[in-house]
Formats: sequence, structure tokens, C-alpha cells
Amino acid sequence: MFAWAALCLVFKTARADENVWLPVRDQNPFVLGSGLPLLPQVAPAAGQWDATVTLTESNTQLWSTRSKAPQTQVMFGAETRESRVTLNYAINDAWSARASIGDEWIGVGFLDRPIQHFHKWIGAPHGYRDGRLGGRPPVIRVTEDGQVLYELDKSGQALAPLLLDVTREWRVSETTSYGISIGAKLPVGDTRRLSDVGDTGVSLSAFGEFVVFDDIKVGVRAGYLHSNGNDALPGLARSSVEFGDVSARGPLLGQWNWVLQYDVHTALYQRVPQFLGYAGVYTIGVARPLGEHSEFVFGVSEDLPLGHTQDVSFMMALRYRP
Repeated sequence: MFAWAALCLVFKTARADENVWLPVRDQNPFVLGSGLPLLPQVAPAAGQWDATVTLTESNTQLWSTRSKAPQTQVMFGAETRESRVTLNYAINDAWSARASIGDEWIGVGFLDRPIQHFHKWIGAPHGYRDGRLGGRPPVIRVTEDGQVLYELDKSGQALAPLLLDVTREWRVSETTSYGISIGAKLPVGDTRRLSDVGDTGVSLSAFGEFVVFDDIKVGVRAGYLHSNGNDALPGLARSSVEFGDVSARGPLLGQWNWVLQYDVHTALYQRVPQFLGYAGVYTIGVARPLGEHSEFVFGVSEDLPLGHTQDVSFMMALRYRP
């Protein structure tokens, strides 16, 4: 997998500037393959670049049904893995540009059994795990009034969308900054493998970052995405989506920092059950510098509200700045 090769390539261990944002993305493939933009990132010094390598593993088994006509159903039983490499370049002290490419694997992985044990330990319901799904993973199927709109039943891997953005940032003080970003998504992936939904998209977002209680950094973002040409579910796709995010980071123990983040978006599809509707992802993470130029990040994400996107996701990332 090229993500691990890239990890080895950039793993020179060093310290990176503290970034309040975790590189989390909604891992539902029908959302992940869209143009929802990357979260903000601390820009390097003018004329410098940095790189982030991210690997996210997620596992979901569920049925989701729309109660009113037309009756749309989603059957989802699979493990997914997104690998992504992002390059960030500071044009000057105010402007920066990013490019991000990755791949998406969908198949049968190792997380299902540990998640079953975890749900049993906390007393949560098993849901459709432990053979209750009614289909053998990997299986992803969307039907409307009995007609199959999309179906995938084989493991595979393909390129994920190319994400680009340009950011203008204003630093009001050492502890406060604001910015706007314009993003674009190009469909270089495979709709049949569900690594991409086939649309093109343009996004606009605004964000702010500030420090509270002396040592807790807070970030807030809100934005809008316009997309066109969804080939995965063309009759159900919406052309406009709003999204928002909030994150906080503070000292934990030694060189470790804690990070809490919540990301939400409105529905990318219409006339669909909750799994393809609006969704939120809550993430608990930790971050630690590795030397002077790198930082390691790890996070565990859960869908909130439940049943609206992927069940549990594990993310790890390495940020490197020369």
C-alpha cells in the first residue's frame, strides 16, 4: 500500500507546529467520494512545504430504511480503508495551497470482531453484527422500491478523489487567526469500486482559530459545497451541501496533547434513509511531536447521531515539515 511507503518516506521524526484540527473525514464511501474539503491546516513558513500522510480504517454493518415512499434501503457490510497523502505549500505569509490524493479499499477486515467485543463490554446492542446482517461482507447495496440503484459485493481498491484548495489567512495576534478557503474536487477514482462518486465539486469555507484558558486551542469552521455529476447515485444526489466543524486541543501528559473534534454535514442525497442523510462524526484523539519536524496523530471516531454514517473509525497520521 502506497500510504505505508509514503509514511516511511516522510518519517524523519521532528516537531511540527501545533495543529488544532485532526485530519478526519466522514468514512461513508458515498460521502468520502464527494467533494467535502479537507480540514484547515497550519501553514508552513513562506516558501516552505509540509506533508501529511493519513490512514483511516473503518467498519460498519447495518441496514438503513426510509419509512415513507419511495422506500429506499441501504445494506452496508464492509470494512473500508482510506490512505491519503497531502502536500501543503505556503506561497507567502498569507496564502497557501494544498493538493491531496489517496486511495480507498473496501473489503473484509479485522475490526468487526473487536467492535463486537467492545459493544458487549459497554452493554451496547450488537446491531447487525455477528451474522445478523443477512448478507456476507463485503456487501453494499442501495435499492429504491425494490430496484437496485447501486451494488458492490467484491473486495477491491482504487484511487480516491483529488482534492485541491487555496487558503487566505489573517493572523490577528499570536493566539488568534481567521481564514477562508476555496476548494475543488476532481473525480479521478472509480465509481464502480465506490472510491469516488464521479462528481466535480467546488467549496467555500471560513474558519477561525484562537486560544482560551492560556493553553487550549480552539478551531471553528463553516462552509458550503456545490457539486455536479454524481454517477454512483445520480437520481438521489443533491447539488448543495453545508458543513461545519469544531475542534479543541490542549496539553495532556508530557509531550502528548488531547484533541476533541466534531464534524457535521447536511445530506448529500435526497429521498434516502438516515445512513445517506445528514451525519456527524465525533473524534477523540491524541497528538505528539516526534523530534523537531514531525508530529504523530491518532484518533477514534464514532458516528453521532448513531446510524447516520460509518460505525467506528480509527485514524492515524504523520505530519512532516522540513
